[in-house]
Amino acid sequence: MNDTFMKEKPIFPLLTSMALPMVISMLVNALYNIVDSLFVARISEEAMTALSLVYPVQNLINAIAIGFSVGISALISLHMGAGNKEKADTAATHGMVLSLIHGVIISIVCTAIMPRFLRSFTSDESVIAMGLTYSRIAFMFAVVIMAAMSFEKIFQAVGRMNVTMIGLMGGSVCNIILDPLLIFGIGPFPEMGIAGAALATGIGQLVPVVFSSFITCGPSRSSCAAPACGPTPSWTCSCTPSACPLS
Repeated sequence: MNDTFMKEKPIFPLLTSMALPMVISMLVNALYNIVDSLFVARISEEAMTALSLVYPVQNLINAIAIGFSVGISALISLHMGAGNKEKADTAATHGMVLSLIHGVIISIVCTAIMPRFLRSFTSDESVIAMGLTYSRIAFMFAVVIMAAMSFEKIFQAVGRMNVTMIGLMGGSVCNIILDPLLIFGIGPFPEMGIAGAALATGIGQLVPVVFSSFITCGPSRSSCAAPACGPTPSWTCSCTPSACPLS
């Protein structure tokens, strides 16, 4: 990609082209829990209460993912500014691997603490049961959340804001479509209740990861055989998250 456009493009159009996709991405991220709440509220009051109690822990997972990925983005930007693309690629690769490891740890820890956490706020066993059902499925996707946020910040670090925006919008649309289908069992889908809301959210969060992986390693990418990227498109790419995204 052209990594000199930030030096050459006029300031206001540059800020607009980089800021607006980020604003849209943040708005789309906020839609996940709003959409879940709209449909879960139609199940029962207890289901809505359970979702509200799980929400702070989901926020904590998102906060950790954002903090870690912002560090990856900053390091990539530092190396890109210094003209060292090899170190930028290494930072992206190591950052992604560590994000996935953190995702596994977060998933295990959050799932383990949820019974005590929920009982700290309610003694209603039906609310606790629904909260555990939702959280166990939602927290299985902690690795996906970490990967999605890392991809988002990696692409933002090299100025490809539209990639993250399109991926997040696709995930949000997928979540909006799947929520009623999985919660209420419309058509061929089973009626899963609050578990369907968690699964729909997880699948929606998976969409940006698949999209970003395709952009990184799809047939439009250059062949990524070490030590350098060749000119011929190929599926036999070394698909580390930063195999050739910065060139």
